[in-house]
Amino acid sequence: EFNSFPSDGPHQTMRPLLLLFCYLKVATAFVSAIRGGVAPSPTSLAGGYDATIGADPKTPIQFFVLPGNTCPYVQRTHITLNELGLPYDVTEVTGMPKPDWYLKIHPRGKVPAIRVPTADYAVIYESAICNEFLCDYATFRQQKQTLMPMDPFMRARIRLLNDHCDNVFSRTQFTFLMNKDEAKDEELCTEMEEALRMYEDALVESKGPYLLGEDFTIADLHLLPFIQRLTITLKHWKEYELPTDKFPKLVEWVQSCLERDSVKASSMTREKTIEVYSRFVEADYSFGGLNKNK
Repeated sequence: EFNSFPSDGPHQTMRPLLLLFCYLKVATAFVSAIRGGVAPSPTSLAGGYDATIGADPKTPIQFFVLPGNTCPYVQRTHITLNELGLPYDVTEVTGMPKPDWYLKIHPRGKVPAIRVPTADYAVIYESAICNEFLCDYATFRQQKQTLMPMDPFMRARIRLLNDHCDNVFSRTQFTFLMNKDEAKDEELCTEMEEALRMYEDALVESKGPYLLGEDFTIADLHLLPFIQRLTITLKHWKEYELPTDKFPKLVEWVQSCLERDSVKASSMTREKTIEVYSRFVEADYSFGGLNKNK
């Protein structure tokens, strides 16, 4: 879902039985891979070449990323892996267009993607799908996890919040950031704040500290990489900060999330964020259609 910065594309609908079969097949392979030994710690394999050659074929998960923790979609899955404590190897995918070896793994050439060598090298991609799969896998192996609750109403609530992030909020965020017509800034800022209102309301309803209440869930980690970048880039280029009078709960939520070890391990510094986004702002980048100024 991330080539340079494209957004999640529309997902093809899979039949439930086929999806369940695939999940169980992969999860069974995971269990057999890690049973009887200590899971390996993450390693990093550099790569515009076929970095998978160096991966241990018994590795439960190969995690394909861009270098430098720069991608918000990758960060979602990075946080999920760390929160669940799952063993994985990191493979960096460099170059544009993407190298042939990676296109054989993922024909769309996007990141994140995960590959499971012990399950006939099954490939799963799109951050939301990767994250739900990883939670289902953890549950399958009887690992306690609260990122994706079993309650069907809570699961639906998470998906609705995530859909709002992908199809409403993120578009307003990048359109405001990339706007070059100062006369439109106030209008675009208002549109972004209207989109953010859903999260403030969710935090009030749940009584926090997270979007669904006491537990940090997929809803939080799905949104956080974009809010994290918003607080840095909009302050730098638009002199904008989340107003505490309008979003008191959301401001507190940001701080609570940033204190988590899984988030710290997957984050860019403020300086690195500005450096990365400078290239996009100067190029008037479309962000995969999120920048509606184009």
